[in-house]
Amino acid sequence: MNTRILPMTALLISSLVALSTAHAASAPVCPFSADELKAQLGQTFAAGTPGEGIIGKGCVYKGKDLKLLVDAGPLPAPTAEQWRKMSTPPGTQWKAAAGDPNKALHEIPPTGVSPFPNISYERGGWLVNVRVLGVAPAAVADWNKKLLKLRRIP
Repeated sequence: MNTRILPMTALLISSLVALSTAHAASAPVCPFSADELKAQLGQTFAAGTPGEGIIGKGCVYKGKDLKLLVDAGPLPAPTAEQWRKMSTPPGTQWKAAAGDPNKALHEIPPTGVSPFPNISYERGGWLVNVRVLGVAPAAVADWNKKLLKLRRIP
């Protein structure tokens, strides 16, 4: 084994971890105000509560019967497509939002799983997922349109 490779590998890994940590530190913890959500979604939500997400920093906004979840951070895999495949159940499909400047996708859950409004997009080296829980299946398409109108982060 070449002993020069090990220090170079360690240096590369530590550089990537430092870059990822610096990138995550600049991620907005709760990127939307309650007023902004009400204006864009037509629904009242409380101010966001920061938490851990799967991708990076997460935020939960609670409404009367709804929860809006934001999870955003540096892309955790070589491609967003690979991450989506690894992080969702088998049978999950993705539908492109026509004409979206960030090439946003909507998650279509596998058969037997209730659909929910959501968008997933890449921007500035980040992967951003926004989901709404508590929406009736018949209203998912309308909510997906509303989510596409939210200000994009980062």
